Amino acid sequence: MHNLRVSADTVRCICISPDEKQVAFGCRDNTIQIYDLEDYTHIKTLADHSMAVFSLQYSPDGSYLVSGSRDAQVKIWNTQNFELIQNIPAHLFAVNHIAFHPSQPYFATASMDKSIKLWGSDDFKLYKVISREKGYDNHRLSINKILWYNGQLISASDDKKIILWDVSF
Repeated sequence: MHNLRVSADTVRCICISPDEKQVAFGCRDNTIQIYDLEDYTHIKTLADHSMAVFSLQYSPDGSYLVSGSRDAQVKIWNTQNFELIQNIPAHLFAVNHIAFHPSQPYFATASMDKSIKLWGSDDFKLYKVISREKGYDNHRLSINKILWYNGQLISASDDKKIILWDVSF
């Protein structure tokens, strides 16, 4: 139906806004490309990461977009004007995935540094770190994907393990 050249380099991730009006692409050239899903016109290029963008997630209400990069930063972007709201030096290595809790005001980030971090989705503060250094029997290699299911956080890693976490707030 459509063939879009979003970037001259690799596209690493994709995310659709909750109202299904926008799509965001995270690219290896350190940019985020925002497109209109109705007519596929380019809306905006976000270019504040210093390395490839590995993960994107719109907030559940669509008011902001969270990006994670190989530069270990998490950035919060306002979706009305696409200005940077906040930059968080979140991890030691690449931020591989971002997942919002389905009913609580939190989101989680998973990293190549073998940790999962839980952040407030209303204040962007760090609330919990799941890592070996914090005493958890955590993954031994990069954590690549996370998702929330039935109140649990599920993580998948290069160590070939899936771990289900009971997370209390």
